[in-house]
Amino acid sequence: MVGEPDLGKALAGAVYCQECCPEILDLKKTVFSNIDAVADDNVIIASSSSCIMPSLFTGHLAHKSQCIVAHPVNPPHYIPLVEIVPAPWTTQSTTDRTRAMMTKLGQSPVVLKKEVNGFILNRLQYALLMESWRIVEEGVCTPEDVDTAVKEGLGLRWSFMGPFETIDLNAPDGRYPPRRRPPSPPPSLPTRSA
Repeated sequence: MVGEPDLGKALAGAVYCQECCPEILDLKKTVFSNIDAVADDNVIIASSSSCIMPSLFTGHLAHKSQCIVAHPVNPPHYIPLVEIVPAPWTTQSTTDRTRAMMTKLGQSPVVLKKEVNGFILNRLQYALLMESWRIVEEGVCTPEDVDTAVKEGLGLRWSFMGPFETIDLNAPDGRYPPRRRPPSPPPSLPTRSA
């Protein structure tokens, strides 16, 4: 692998381009504009954004239908998840090609059906982080105990079984009906509404 300071030469014949700049919207717009100016009609133009929706920085581009977010999770050499987030104008072909490429590379892609702030991973992570802060602030436990509960409990369980698979373990017939919430939490757990 060698570096190429000329963006046009770097993208010549490329089938995939991955932007990895900081999460600054104006910077992403500039970088994508520069890529768009030299891109051909076949290259996938992907962003590593972890939370900025692609429509916010690709709508002005000539090749906007080839733009997509392919967010690798840090550290990507240990965590195979890649969140694929198409903009409203991203073609299905771009989405399918991106997913196929990530799968071929040994990653585990998930495709969002629509744009949403924070995508999937960060939304789940923020929910856990907010509850973690809450139970520490309420004096339930220390931050170290929260970290231990996640590392030695939920983290291990969730490494091979997702939350819906977990609730199926306690379902009356071994599986909750699709699109139905499990029963309410026990009375000892407060319920919160958004």
